[in-house]
Amino acid sequence: MVIACLLLSGCGIGFGDPPEGNEFFESLNVTGDKRAGEQLTAAVAMTQNYAVEITVECELRRGKDLVKPIGRDVVPAFPNGTPDQTPFPINYSFDFTVDDAGTYKVDCFTPLDEDNFIRDEFKIGAAAEITPMPTLGASQPDTQP
Repeated sequence: MVIACLLLSGCGIGFGDPPEGNEFFESLNVTGDKRAGEQLTAAVAMTQNYAVEITVECELRRGKDLVKPIGRDVVPAFPNGTPDQTPFPINYSFDFTVDDAGTYKVDCFTPLDEDNFIRDEFKIGAAAEITPMPTLGASQPDTQP
């Protein structure tokens, strides 16, 4: 475990609060109908040129509070990878829903160092109102004289 941490820190993975990505995380975008109860997708793009596997987790948060985990995957090791090699692009997407209106964020990070992360903040509106379909009355008997 210590060796993996040393490898990651020595390979130039950026640690900190990246507004637009870093050397590992390129981008994170939440798409979909941003209303309560609707399906959303968190698409995270990364680049890998390290000779170690890197676990990536994504969570839905409201402020600092965890709402729910939305995805976890392992970025495979880049065989014989070094920081000097051209990085290999990796893309993952995770589908999720949000139950209530409000301001949220998706954080994706590497569990070995939670300071290595990327974030997308967004607002969720109220659920769409469902307009009931008008009921058609039963057919009336022909009452013409």
